[in-house]
Amino acid sequence: METSLVKLQNLVLQYDTDANFANEYVALMHRPSNLMETAPVLYDPEEKGHIIKKNTYVDFSTYFNCLQLNNWKEHTNAANFKLKLIFKGKAAVEIVEIFKNSQNVNRNIILHETISSDEKTEVTLDIPVSERPLLGFAVTALEDFYIYEGAYWAEVPKEDVRSVRISLVSTTFRKEAYILKNMEMLRKKVLCEGSELADSLFVHVIDNGRTLDAEGLSGGKLKVYPNKNVGGAGGFSRGMIEALALDPQPDYVLLMDDDVLIIPESLFRTYYLLRILKPEYYDYFVSGAMFDYDIRELQYEDVGYVHPKDASYGPIKDRLDMREIDSLLKNEEMADRERENSYAGWWYCCIPTHLIKKNGLPLPVFVRGDDVEFSLRNKAKFLTLNGICIWHVGFAGKFNAAMELYQVHRNSFVFQATSGVCKDINFIRRMHILFWKEITRFSYDNAQQIVDAVADFMKGPEFLKNLDGEASIKAHGAMNEKYVPIETLPFRYNIRSEDPYSYKRLSLFSKAMYVLTINGHLLPGFLLRHVPQVIAYDWYFVPGKNFRRKYLIPVNPKDGTACIRTINRRRCFSLMRKYRKVMKNYKKNHAAVEAAYRNAFSEFTSETFWKEYLGI
Repeated sequence: METSLVKLQNLVLQYDTDANFANEYVALMHRPSNLMETAPVLYDPEEKGHIIKKNTYVDFSTYFNCLQLNNWKEHTNAANFKLKLIFKGKAAVEIVEIFKNSQNVNRNIILHETISSDEKTEVTLDIPVSERPLLGFAVTALEDFYIYEGAYWAEVPKEDVRSVRISLVSTTFRKEAYILKNMEMLRKKVLCEGSELADSLFVHVIDNGRTLDAEGLSGGKLKVYPNKNVGGAGGFSRGMIEALALDPQPDYVLLMDDDVLIIPESLFRTYYLLRILKPEYYDYFVSGAMFDYDIRELQYEDVGYVHPKDASYGPIKDRLDMREIDSLLKNEEMADRERENSYAGWWYCCIPTHLIKKNGLPLPVFVRGDDVEFSLRNKAKFLTLNGICIWHVGFAGKFNAAMELYQVHRNSFVFQATSGVCKDINFIRRMHILFWKEITRFSYDNAQQIVDAVADFMKGPEFLKNLDGEASIKAHGAMNEKYVPIETLPFRYNIRSEDPYSYKRLSLFSKAMYVLTINGHLLPGFLLRHVPQVIAYDWYFVPGKNFRRKYLIPVNPKDGTACIRTINRRRCFSLMRKYRKVMKNYKKNHAAVEAAYRNAFSEFTSETFWKEYLGI
């Protein structure tokens, strides 16, 4: 059988990434023998290569530079793996297997070779056969040693190597600092002459804010489209429409957020994977991992799912510090987890074009839930790979009531009704629980968001069709609590010294009192404690800290801000009346409303609807 030698992934070093990767993040690329130090790999601009000083050991068995051997074997017909290095100098190179038998990480050297050259040259190291999940390599410089480039390669049957075209779609809304930087990176390092992706990638930037110079920024294989502010769903739908109109039509549409940090290797690695997939994986989505922009070693999510017990959303995998070898192995183990109602976030998601043509465009829900519904509607399965990732700004761990309580839940009802997905998920029960929690911790505007989510869903598909999403976001955003620096609060004790995430138990009697009195709303004022209590500003809920307080101080420890909540009986009882009225309407009429949404599905996901909706 005739084979081709194909590249799987490039070696990633500091100069290959964004300049924002300071020293504390280089452990994603390489690490020294002493983990308390920073590996001394420096970029020499004259040599245009990275230098490792004599007698220095550097381990490249890292997030970006490990080879996920089992992953490549399972999803492709790659075999006879190789490591290629373009180098100068003299060094001992070890190729190692990385695995666990019990608790400890094992490193087994399977190849040890000394390479030497006084001139810039290329060496190919044949990797011995291994059945371990991860392979890596390490370098000991026997004299000053330059690495110019490196990559893992493999032999693949010629008939298994296919031509792949990708259309990248990024939707932006007045985030010029991020999108312009990403566009510049794409032009210089991905769409440039000599790039392996130059002829296989077309970039669509959908400008929902209409603030970019579309004509001046467009050119070659990158085009900017001024678009109505129709949220992420509308922006990505516009991008899909433009991608489908290309000739030749792309094989995949890659959706990517605007406010992200990305390195070129993520795009190249996506392309390398797609072109040698086994046919049974052609329909899979490639889901890029989301890392926290502020804690850049933390992998937050690559594939998520809707939790069946409480109807919440969250990652399938644990959050992992990807500087650690142990985390790399856990990431491999958890890749086998399968969850019903799984989805890929559209911060970085590569979708087969034929599925868009077959199953339609996204629902017009503005923001939140469009990616969940689209994955579930397509019964998507997912491929992930180390190094296919982004760093998202202000997403991981940030609580925004207008988004999390109103937008997410309104849209959850919409896509459950319209597409028929998440049939066994009890979203209305979740609303009952959340409303009770917000009322009893005096977060009345948050409770109003929950009431609005159900009420607006019950207005039916015509509401969605005629929705001014931007106005809705602004209106509900204005209901979010206003947080100020802790030092500006009027209370005169040290709020910073209290842990908002500490726990406090309630006795059985106190639990009964909490429930029966709606946490003090039915008690006379003299039975309430006037000393305020510090609580968490987000999802973290501790009745023991809320109990019989007149004042609660939700604190956001990440930015040192807080606000004051005061018990308000009138507001509480008014909201409860509204809530009962909305729930009575839901109970009586939800079946008819859901049927109307189902009947609107074909229209909402059609190109005809979206072109009219977008005004194109």
